[in-house]
Amino acid sequence: MSIKKCCQSLQQLWEDISSVFVNFVERIFFVLGVGIAKHPWRTIIIAWAVVLLSCFGLFRFYIEKNPFKLWVPPDSDFFKDTNWYIDKFGTTFRFQKILVTADNVLEPELFKTILNITNEVNSLTITYKSETYTMEDFCYKVPVVNFYSTNSKSGSETGVKARRAVSKNKKSDSEYSDPTLWVDDEFYCGFIDNFALTCLQYNVLDIWKSNSDVINNITKDDIITSVNQVKVNPLSGHPIDYTKLLGGVKYNSTGHIVSAEALLFTWYTQVNMSDEEMNEVGNLVGTEEWQSVSLSMWENEFLKKMKELTSVVKGVNLFYEAGRSFADVSGETMFQDMDKLFIGIVMMFIYTLIAVSRFNWLEIKLTLAGVGLLSVGMAYVTAVSWCSLFGVPFGPVHTSLPFLLMGLGIDDMFVMNACWKMVTSTKSTKSFPVKVGLMLKHAGVSIVITSFTDVVALLIGAITILPSLKSFCIYGAAGVFFIFCYSVTFYVAIFSLDLRRIEDNRNGILFCYTHKSPVSVAEDKTKIHKFLSAFYKKIIFTKPGKTIVILFILIMTCFSIQSTLKLEQRFDPKWFIPETSYYKEFLSTHEHYYPEEGQVAMVFLGKMEYNYEFNNIINMLNELSNTSYVMDVETWMEPFCGYVLKNYNHDLRNSSVTNTEFNRYLSRFLFSPIGGKFQASFQFQESLVCGSPASEIEASIMSFKLKKFRGPEEYIPAMNHVKNIVKSANISTGDGYRSVWSKVFANWVTDEIIAVEVERNIELALLCVMACTIILITNLQMCLWIFICVLLTIINVLGWMQRWGMTVDIVCCIGLELAIGLCVDYAAHVGHTFLTITSGTRNDRAFKTVTSIGSAVLLGGGSTLLSLSLLSMSKAYTFQSFFKIFLLVILFGLFNGLVFLPVILSLVGPDAYKMHEVVKDSSPETVELNGKNNEKEHHSINT
Repeated sequence: MSIKKCCQSLQQLWEDISSVFVNFVERIFFVLGVGIAKHPWRTIIIAWAVVLLSCFGLFRFYIEKNPFKLWVPPDSDFFKDTNWYIDKFGTTFRFQKILVTADNVLEPELFKTILNITNEVNSLTITYKSETYTMEDFCYKVPVVNFYSTNSKSGSETGVKARRAVSKNKKSDSEYSDPTLWVDDEFYCGFIDNFALTCLQYNVLDIWKSNSDVINNITKDDIITSVNQVKVNPLSGHPIDYTKLLGGVKYNSTGHIVSAEALLFTWYTQVNMSDEEMNEVGNLVGTEEWQSVSLSMWENEFLKKMKELTSVVKGVNLFYEAGRSFADVSGETMFQDMDKLFIGIVMMFIYTLIAVSRFNWLEIKLTLAGVGLLSVGMAYVTAVSWCSLFGVPFGPVHTSLPFLLMGLGIDDMFVMNACWKMVTSTKSTKSFPVKVGLMLKHAGVSIVITSFTDVVALLIGAITILPSLKSFCIYGAAGVFFIFCYSVTFYVAIFSLDLRRIEDNRNGILFCYTHKSPVSVAEDKTKIHKFLSAFYKKIIFTKPGKTIVILFILIMTCFSIQSTLKLEQRFDPKWFIPETSYYKEFLSTHEHYYPEEGQVAMVFLGKMEYNYEFNNIINMLNELSNTSYVMDVETWMEPFCGYVLKNYNHDLRNSSVTNTEFNRYLSRFLFSPIGGKFQASFQFQESLVCGSPASEIEASIMSFKLKKFRGPEEYIPAMNHVKNIVKSANISTGDGYRSVWSKVFANWVTDEIIAVEVERNIELALLCVMACTIILITNLQMCLWIFICVLLTIINVLGWMQRWGMTVDIVCCIGLELAIGLCVDYAAHVGHTFLTITSGTRNDRAFKTVTSIGSAVLLGGGSTLLSLSLLSMSKAYTFQSFFKIFLLVILFGLFNGLVFLPVILSLVGPDAYKMHEVVKDSSPETVELNGKNNEKEHHSINT
């Protein structure tokens, strides 16, 4: 019995605290409403003063365009490795590609066409800052290591003569034999004076050195023979397999290629990552990689030329991409839909006007409809200003924020409109300011619950380690907060002035015109009110209706849980590319003809005693080569080992060498025809000089390819496995730095953490939102039912996301963060209103709840859906994802809030708030706040 009494005492204490808190909050809003109604113009001036003063923060407005600072977690290995790479090497590649398809691309006539296309590309020029640039200025240059090639009429002849020339100086057939060692270092180094450089490109025409005379007289047999046999680029001397440039190949009985349907050309251009400013060359979507202004201009000319050639060249199909293609197409797709924002504003204005107006000259509320949207605009400007003032960058996903805020902001207006109808539903002698105070008293608590929970849900999302998501959540939280502020001040002031206009019998469109005779006022009961009354009384609140609702919820929840368990975590950047774009056509064609082409990756090694660790590094590379995830490993280690063994008779794997000997061998290797191509793989303490030992190695890189994977279930384990091989290698000297890096890791790292981020953020947001609901609603049982409604909505949204073919990615993560706050709104409005209705049975109170606040909640959901509906027509993946998520949130949120929750409350709902005192005005001009002189009223303004 003592335990029971203790529980009863605690419950009573909680109810007393609840009553005091609710009374305190309502009193604040009552006083605020009375003050605004008395001084509306003062309130309007103060609100606009806040907006104008906030605009000074826009001087610090900053759009983050660097994808590295938008999409990559700052504490990830990729972030650290990229900074290391920039610091040590500072350059990166950009690819310009052309893909040619035909019935057979190995035809002489087609090669003449390809030669013309190649010449067109190489001759492209741009002018920047009075300087003229060509491909020669942008290309990535590699040393020419073919000393033995002669001018020839065919690539085959070139390769044969080269091999013969080398063979004359060979003492064996070893590929690592270096005939240049037979001459003196001083003579040799003076002869080469560092290697001549040539542009790195993959072009089958290099077999014939792009010689027009040779190519114009080439035969089909020459083409097929050369493509099958030539394995060294006659221009650079570097090994190359030209068969890998072909797609859709056909072989004869001996395994030789006889025809192909596709031919790929690649130009390598380079950018100094440490010198480029992304804010100058990046795009507003943050999808542009490191870029220079001049190269960006050249790539633009390249795209124009290819578009022109596509319509001119006959007999072949041309597909192409530039380094800027992804950034251009994704950016255009995102911002070409911004015109829909203006269409959405017009549609929202019409929708709001119809919702709040009555069809007569007096009660057509043109001002209120416009001011509701104006409040959203003011909140958006203020939020952007304050976030900018505190240094929060504006990101690409933020372009959807106006759509979201527009839907959320209009909801508050509908709630206040519904509460005003409650206040005026019965005749009262209360003064106009007190009526406004009573309206805001009830609406304010309801609005603060929903706004506060939205802000908390967004701030929980801001703890993410993904920079773009963090920034968006901060902007969103600020936007929701300022919408609340302007709704309970600026909008209420305009609302009061509009009511004064109606009292003065002034026209709703021509405000200066006063009607001489009274205008007939429309019936208070709207069609939506009548519909809801009939719907709930005849369908939902019947015994069969309640049974069907509960069964539907149980079945739908089980169905959604099953689908949620199948929900995949996956993201593909190609989703940002519209199907009709030239870039999508290139990607699709490339994937068709080169389905097995993997991702380029590199092993990073820092400062260490390479002579001492040589064997350990070799073992690490062998382990890497033997894993099923890796192919085409190309490192300087094996060639260097073979070079030293062949030419110096020293086995680096089984015997040690001094640091001086190692550096001398390495220098000679890097200036030899065999190792010259690896010069770009090193960063030395001092510049490399021919004839002198290399200085201490600061950093080195080795490249390989990761195989093509089907999804995150394959590529995330692959990424972690190759990283683990490198990082767990038995290397103990130097700075110990070693890692694996690839550009694609930027997406894979995000994929790896996004599922954990979504799960954690949803759980934290639910916890914090419910904590806020408990504080603001203060009824534990009601908070439990609201929590169940929110949980059911999220489960159903996740389940139907899977059924809709969606996956968990960063865009969906943002949508789900906002979804939690939004779906709380619907249930919280209904739950709070139920607690304020004190008379009648549970069933009666539930009926009064849905017929009073239900129309406002329904209209609010409709406004949110309308504001986002235009996104469904967008080609941008971000906008499409937002629309799908919010459509699901609105549908399930409204069902759970307006159907399931009222049914539950009609069966087992909690008691209403305790009766407490409210203020009553003693005169039209003054308000007595002394409880002794006030009449007792119920907590609900309905009674």
